[in-house]
Amino acid sequence: MNKTSGHESDEPIASSLNGKLTTNENMSEDKVRLSTVTSYVKAAGGAGITSLVVFLLVLYSGFQSFENYWISYWIEDGSGGVYINQTIIIDNTQFVISTLSEKIIDNPRLSFYQIVYAVALILLLIMAYLTAHSYMAFCIRASTKIHDNIFRRTIASPMRFFDVTPSGQILNRFSKDMDEVDANFPFQSDMFLKNISLILVGVVMILIASPWFILAMIPIVGLIVTVGKLSASAIQQSKRIENVTKSPLFSHIAASVQGLSTIKAYKKEQEFFHKFNKLQDRNNMALLMYDSSTRWTTVRIDSVCLLISISTFLLVTLAPLEGTTSGVAALALTYAVSISDVIQYTLRLGIESNARLISAERIQSYIKNLESEAPAAIEHSRPERDWPKHGAIKFDNVNVRYREGLPLVLKNISLDIKPQEKIGIVGRTGSGKSSLALILFRIMELDGGSITIDGVNISTIGLEDLRSRLSIIPQDPVLFVGTVRYNIDPFNKYKDEMLWSALQSCHIKHTIKSLDGKLDAVVTENGENFSVGERQLLCMARALLRCSKILVLDEATAAIDTETDSLIQETIKEVFADCTMLTIAHRLNTVVNYDKILVLDNGEVLEFDRPENLLADRTSEFSKMMAAQESQKQNAQHRENV
Repeated sequence: MNKTSGHESDEPIASSLNGKLTTNENMSEDKVRLSTVTSYVKAAGGAGITSLVVFLLVLYSGFQSFENYWISYWIEDGSGGVYINQTIIIDNTQFVISTLSEKIIDNPRLSFYQIVYAVALILLLIMAYLTAHSYMAFCIRASTKIHDNIFRRTIASPMRFFDVTPSGQILNRFSKDMDEVDANFPFQSDMFLKNISLILVGVVMILIASPWFILAMIPIVGLIVTVGKLSASAIQQSKRIENVTKSPLFSHIAASVQGLSTIKAYKKEQEFFHKFNKLQDRNNMALLMYDSSTRWTTVRIDSVCLLISISTFLLVTLAPLEGTTSGVAALALTYAVSISDVIQYTLRLGIESNARLISAERIQSYIKNLESEAPAAIEHSRPERDWPKHGAIKFDNVNVRYREGLPLVLKNISLDIKPQEKIGIVGRTGSGKSSLALILFRIMELDGGSITIDGVNISTIGLEDLRSRLSIIPQDPVLFVGTVRYNIDPFNKYKDEMLWSALQSCHIKHTIKSLDGKLDAVVTENGENFSVGERQLLCMARALLRCSKILVLDEATAAIDTETDSLIQETIKEVFADCTMLTIAHRLNTVVNYDKILVLDNGEVLEFDRPENLLADRTSEFSKMMAAQESQKQNAQHRENV
């Protein structure tokens, strides 16, 4: 675990990873900063909304204390000085004796006391509802805004952030940290603020009964503050450790789920199970330290708070002030006992609420520190609505690296692709084929050179303007939870006839028609209710509907059988006849009839020519690759025959 002396920051986009593939979470040793509270208040609506919520809370505490005071005043007034005449008979002689009534119901102002108490009770109930509702709305608005901000910043991060950041760190922000901000912090901070108001009201009532209590409060408050300072650092640091140690646990769980079949195949279940226990134990130890530190604090503060009850009792009973009524004295003693019980719980709530803000601080570090991609649109540099009209692509000395400090993956790529040309991109694993496709969409930014489409430098326009005009059929098919209609037409732009036509062109119409609901059939998460080949065909149908002038196929038919592959290739040629198409080939025979073949090796262009010219030259790299493929086919057929 790395530590910094500054505020907590994951530094997700690191210029240098010192040879590591991923970044570690950095853990701050500072206290929660005021900027974290300020950002939370700003997310909730600003200073105005916060002031209104605090005002309602103070008003609620005022009505609560007034109700208690009114009862004590009512009881103190008793019968209101009313005398009751009683008739007694002694030796057949009647005597009338007037005695002071001890019954409250004999008070001539009974109705007045009842009305005031009833009104105060009704107002207290109204204020209780308004306070609870406003504070919860305040916290929900803050957590919603914070979630939206971190989600927006995370989605807008460049791909290199996801390359170097373990998934557990991101999951930790959106699960544990957001849960702290969503649920735990609002509940605990609400109780903390209400208890603080109760304590302040109690102290005021004690001071009314005996102003000398202020002298006793000075050492008591000093002891409480000292204990709180001693424990606050330990509690906050153990909470930080508990938050940080969750990320490796989440990463391990995600990796185990994704590679479950591989784990079982190599019989590594016990190793993964032991690692899970080790990571969970680390997290549990941090949680135990957090709970132990909190308990240590509450026990000490509870002992100190006994001095409040003792000092109040001595001052009110042994040294009462003139004019102090028994009702006020009793109310002061009641509040003293009450706040003695509440102070330790309140301080614990305050420390825990502060610790919960660590999660908000961790989220804010993402919101403030994450690097963003280029803007979606640049107003002064927007392409025409019908751009690109032709689909001409020009690469001029293009250099690309995954991130700073790493070697180039594409080196001095210079290509001139004419409109409507079909380009097959071939090369061995790691030659830079997929990288060439990614830079067209600016998933990776150029380290040098330029790319122009129909004369427009793509680095000068917004990402939305660029990516919405291009289409790609990726190697790994991506389907979303929803329906078939939603997956092939997410923006609901096309009629059903066009959807069925696209599905038929991709040779999956009969499969969709056989489903319950047809176009409205359910698609589960990641399209698990479809085979890999069917998912790929649906992705192709989605691309067919867009009718872009430039189409990129990243080994799109790798998961499809040879027969279907040939059918789809014919369909692609028909539908995208007037489009520029870049195809990263998995099977060389799928691109042998293309206009040109681009052969890459180690990020450099080896050959770029018509396929017949390359095949005619027996020394060309493409010719050698075709020969090797034919040799593999013959060997496979020979083994089958044997």
